[in-house]
Amino acid sequence: MSLLGKRWQIYEQKNELCGKIAKEFDISPLTAQVLLNRGVNTSEGIKKFLDPRLSYLSDPMELPDISKAAKRIFLAKERGEKVLVYGDYDVDGVTGTVILLHTLNLIGIKASYYIPHRYNEGYGMNEGAVREIKTKAADLIITVDCGISNANEIDLANSLDMDVIVTDHHNVPKKLPKALALVNPKLQKGDHPSKELSGAGVAFKFAWGLLRLAGVNDSEMLIDMLDLVGLGTIADVVPLVDENRILAVQGLNLLNQRKRIGIKQLSKAAGLYGKIKTRQVNFMLSPRINAAGRLEHARHSVELLLQENEESAKDLAEKLSEINSERQNIGGRIAGEAYEKIEKDNLGDSKLIFISGRDWHPGVIGIVASQIADKFYRPTILVGENDNEARGSARSIDGFDIFKFLEKEGDLYNNFGGHKAAAGFSIDPKKISLLKDRLLKSVEGFVPPYDLTPKVIIDALISPNDITMGFVQELESLSPHGPANPLPVFLTRDVKLTDFRTVGSKDSHLKLKFSLNGTIIDSIGFGLGSLSEKLVSGRNYDIAYSLGTNVWNGFESAELSLVDIQENG
Repeated sequence: MSLLGKRWQIYEQKNELCGKIAKEFDISPLTAQVLLNRGVNTSEGIKKFLDPRLSYLSDPMELPDISKAAKRIFLAKERGEKVLVYGDYDVDGVTGTVILLHTLNLIGIKASYYIPHRYNEGYGMNEGAVREIKTKAADLIITVDCGISNANEIDLANSLDMDVIVTDHHNVPKKLPKALALVNPKLQKGDHPSKELSGAGVAFKFAWGLLRLAGVNDSEMLIDMLDLVGLGTIADVVPLVDENRILAVQGLNLLNQRKRIGIKQLSKAAGLYGKIKTRQVNFMLSPRINAAGRLEHARHSVELLLQENEESAKDLAEKLSEINSERQNIGGRIAGEAYEKIEKDNLGDSKLIFISGRDWHPGVIGIVASQIADKFYRPTILVGENDNEARGSARSIDGFDIFKFLEKEGDLYNNFGGHKAAAGFSIDPKKISLLKDRLLKSVEGFVPPYDLTPKVIIDALISPNDITMGFVQELESLSPHGPANPLPVFLTRDVKLTDFRTVGSKDSHLKLKFSLNGTIIDSIGFGLGSLSEKLVSGRNYDIAYSLGTNVWNGFESAELSLVDIQENG
């Protein structure tokens, strides 16, 4: 066991096959090993992974019901009907909403939009919203990033003479809604490269198909929306392989051009002037876009991304940053209360962490649940209680399908949705204890104890001589990293720790120096300052680390970021 209490798992090393791949594609055998570890094991697959072009995307017409949906939209245009886009309040839903608004406008439909209030209405469609939309004389509702689990609400819309087209990517429930069209890649049978698209990805493919069927040849407009697709794809934590990889790579390319006024101003408000990578999306841009929906209303974020005036965009971007700061303060308070409950009830060793608290903001508990799941490596459910309706947010760990786990108790929820990594629900406050009892019982047969030990997955064993700038830059071509394509981790054995010290605010980080056969290895351990109490200079260790670049005084060098460490042998 490592000093961080994790177990290390090393991929099978396929040296002969890696040599062949390296020769065919002119890459390092170590890079070939990483590709094999990611399940990229055919010449065609490797070619597409190393060069993720838009031309490799599958035909949008392969999405279910897309022709039927397009036909209804064209009819709405012909009749002069009112069309409304019903989106979700997270980054995925917001970006997807903007994509469809742009697309409908291009084909001659000036659509309105509706985003539910996270706190007052919750995720997805709701009956109050459907009735309100009817008062606005809408004839056609097109959902984005929601709707597949809203059978009752869509029945209501149908009864009010409104047609509904669902575009969604969430798991398909047992009871499908009676919408006019269900555009959800998860309804496709068998394997398909678009099956794991985000809501924004589905909106993009839908827009592409819609423009084609409308006879509008405007590839430039589609390409200009890739920044929105990339933002939604990365933020929604979908697997960054297959089509998601293509959309993320191309989206990041466009994000870095900062052509969209809202993105440019949001980057400035976040103090982001350098290159935008997945980390900057996840920790600087996405939290600000999400913050509006969490604390106030997501329409602020929609308006920012639609904005064409620099000054207005600047004001909106600064507003989102202020809301995000408030969100961080609220999250800190909830986290403090949650950690107190965990310590008091000794929940850190349980198979499931289920905590509820009075007046915990429903727009923030998901973030705190994610932090707790990461810290304790346990599936975590946080419930914010109030007098009328409680809101729950769940986050999972590798190998634990939180959606399936919670879905079994469907009779208790007022509303429920999500996927295997995250889910949410609303519930009568009187039923919280019953839900907790049921889940704590069912989890016993759901997770073997061994799976609750966090793992470090190691791609390959390497020596310091393998660490060159050329190799590090080659690894960069495998980015962006995320689910299904994690940052590569390497192992070097039996290195002597010659020096170490804590650095940073509150000594939270570690600077370490190792030696092996006369070669000096410098490393940084972000967030690993607490390990300083367990380390001994002069002792030999095995180190697991990722590789990146560090720029100092204009000079670029390879940087080792320590992931974990254990005593050699």
